[in-house]
Amino acid sequence: MIILLMNLHFGEPIMLVNRERELEALEARYKSDRAEFVVLTGRRRVGKTALLTAFARGKRALCFTAYLDSEASQLRRLSRLVRKLEQPHFEPPPDFTYGTWEALFQTIGALAAEERLLVIFDEWPYLSGSSPRLASVLQHVWDTTLQHTRLMLVLSGSYISIMERDILGHRAPLYGRRTAQLVLRPLEVWDAAAFFPGYSSEEVIETYAVVGGMPGYLLQFSDRYSLWENLRRAVFRRDGFLYNEPDLLLREELREPRLYAAILRAIAEGHHQLNAISRSAGIADRATTTRYLDTLRGLGLVEHRRPLGPRPSPRGWGSWHLADPYLRFWGRWILPYTTQIEFGEVEQLIREVLRPNWDRFVAVTWEEIARRHLYFLAGQGALPFWPEEVGSWWSRQAQIDLVAVHRARRNAILGEVRWRREKMGLRELEDLQARARLWLGQERGWELWYVLYSRAG
Repeated sequence: MIILLMNLHFGEPIMLVNRERELEALEARYKSDRAEFVVLTGRRRVGKTALLTAFARGKRALCFTAYLDSEASQLRRLSRLVRKLEQPHFEPPPDFTYGTWEALFQTIGALAAEERLLVIFDEWPYLSGSSPRLASVLQHVWDTTLQHTRLMLVLSGSYISIMERDILGHRAPLYGRRTAQLVLRPLEVWDAAAFFPGYSSEEVIETYAVVGGMPGYLLQFSDRYSLWENLRRAVFRRDGFLYNEPDLLLREELREPRLYAAILRAIAEGHHQLNAISRSAGIADRATTTRYLDTLRGLGLVEHRRPLGPRPSPRGWGSWHLADPYLRFWGRWILPYTTQIEFGEVEQLIREVLRPNWDRFVAVTWEEIARRHLYFLAGQGALPFWPEEVGSWWSRQAQIDLVAVHRARRNAILGEVRWRREKMGLRELEDLQARARLWLGQERGWELWYVLYSRAG
């Protein structure tokens, strides 16, 4: 038996914050001897544009960021960029255009015929949305011309539904053309610490419990201010950057944002079973709730967890949870109190509602951090075995916050995770060992390790 006591502290900041693997993957494609078609996806504010900007630096590149506009305007703006690359010593007139998308893509192919050319279409869904035929045109030119050049094409987008429609789905015009796909994910808490060098580890964790690992959200907070002042400035005001962010996300990605918001609110308030979520959200049909939850899971906003025991849990068991800390904060503390925030009752909200419940709220994120930290340690080879799964376990008799298993080898790590000011010790370990016997049940031959994650040590 090995007993580990974990009390996380963060090291020196890493800039560009922990995107080295993504940059290395892009560089490897850039250095290949063939045409490359790379798809980059990730949620709004996760840092796709920043990553691509860093990657394009010092390269022969054409970078185009699309936005909501007409097809003619998008074609004209992009045409002028391509023309400048084609004739760098001449400024094209404001109304210059290649006339058609096919002519523009053919020109790009000519520019990449002998020499590597990086072309980035950032926010592809906006570009594609301006021209329903654009994906089909690009597919045709890629098949006939571009795949035989030295082009590296990168399509980046936040809206998964449109990326599926154009590129990733089996019926998409560009299906099968991509040579690589990257999904940019939120930062871990130890990476997010780089944004707040003046904060203690505890303050970083509390901030992460609010905004999570989205760089665009982290940038709205500053270690020049306390957590509560950051909340006042960026969240609890009608013109705050983060106040309506989830609402915008739902409206841009989904057809019925109100029902999806009701489901997120229900989960944030502690309703994790399907029936309870349906009742709280006001949805009579369980099948409808299930369909909406599956859509939210596809967007990476919710996740379904099953008790992680010595044997796999039966299908259908489990509970639904929010996969993003800021959605949890928004659903718990903003959506239900919109009226109070709109009328400027922020101080009362913080004093009467947030502060009394704050530690319990942060504890949920602290448990998730502990689970992610075990994955991190496994990647470093710092655990006694490599876990196939990491999660938690619960039954009618007991709950274990942290479980990591390798069932074939009958190895498991069981952990207690607490966000309290009191230190953990032998009593907590003995209690965990007692619950471990319930976890094992009738199972024999398992080797168990125990770990305690504590706010106070």
